[in-house]
Amino acid sequence: MNRNVYGRLLLVAAMIVVMMGCATSFGPPKDSLADLPQQIGNLERRMEAVEARQRNMVDILARTRGAVAYVWGTYTFVDKEGRPLRHVVNDLNEPVADPQGVPLVDVKGTGPIAVSNYCGTAFLVGHKGEMLTNRHIAEPWWEDDESEPLLAAGMKPVFIRLRAFFQERSRGVPIEILRVDEKYDIALVRTVGWAPAAQPLALHPNPGKAEEGQPILLIGYPTGLEAVMAKLEETERAELEEQTGECSYATAERLSAQKQLRATITSGFLWDVLPHVLVYDARTMGGGSGGPVLDWSGKVIGVNAAYLEEFQGGNYGIPVDFGKRLLTGGGSAFHEARGESQELLARYESDKEKNITSCTTRNKLP
Repeated sequence: MNRNVYGRLLLVAAMIVVMMGCATSFGPPKDSLADLPQQIGNLERRMEAVEARQRNMVDILARTRGAVAYVWGTYTFVDKEGRPLRHVVNDLNEPVADPQGVPLVDVKGTGPIAVSNYCGTAFLVGHKGEMLTNRHIAEPWWEDDESEPLLAAGMKPVFIRLRAFFQERSRGVPIEILRVDEKYDIALVRTVGWAPAAQPLALHPNPGKAEEGQPILLIGYPTGLEAVMAKLEETERAELEEQTGECSYATAERLSAQKQLRATITSGFLWDVLPHVLVYDARTMGGGSGGPVLDWSGKVIGVNAAYLEEFQGGNYGIPVDFGKRLLTGGGSAFHEARGESQELLARYESDKEKNITSCTTRNKLP
């Protein structure tokens, strides 16, 4: 006999025994016994509803994971002549640093191209590879203190790599930026040359009706690859780190090829619902930026955007209505680095920059 059915029969039988015992001891009116079949029926319906919700949750998690992508970005800055920033090296081809230990870079440098690596999350909202994510994932130099001096000097940001990894594909796929919100931390991107077969996530038709205290799910890649690698066997993790580095694009490719690049799922409660922000306690960290915030029916109500490092009880998301505006032509068309530069990618790979492998997980503070 099915274990769930057996358990239900035991509960119903227990209820009958208890009620019959009460009837013997206290002699309830006959009307109470007459109501017993109805009470049993109500109990069965409630149990069926609980079991249906459990089955539904399993389906939601399986479907959602396939639609959530790990995003890897590598970018640099070029001058008006198209020359990228390069590391300054000495006669021994060793990088030169300032008194604070910060590596020196210059377009006239003779070392490898100086890049910034970062990672985040995005999720499918269309059948042609359209995804929502954060603006600080699509445009990592946006409101970034370290990038401001370069932008002010007339340098232009250029992507060397901008890739999304899906469970159904063994390698990263290039993505391009379509639109960004001018004010809020949300952006619309799309895969290039390939569209996932995974079903896009359903956007809540009226996310403004989300209520304080309701349960939510958060899906993404908090800590980037660190959380993924922590799930591996110790020997497997050590071998992977030795071959690809602790956190590199090669690491992401290897994990993806082995079907081990899986999003992390956390749950919590929605504690504040404002027109421009959602506040919840589902745990997240850098790398989880751009992941979907779901209600318990599996519909997207927001896009995870930021967290407070000192306080995990208050994490922040952008209401999905702002994403809907981008899907209908709102916001601004991306006007800087729309996607990867194939020329710079070829030059970057020819440099064999094995010394630049670490990634960062940007957190856009609220």
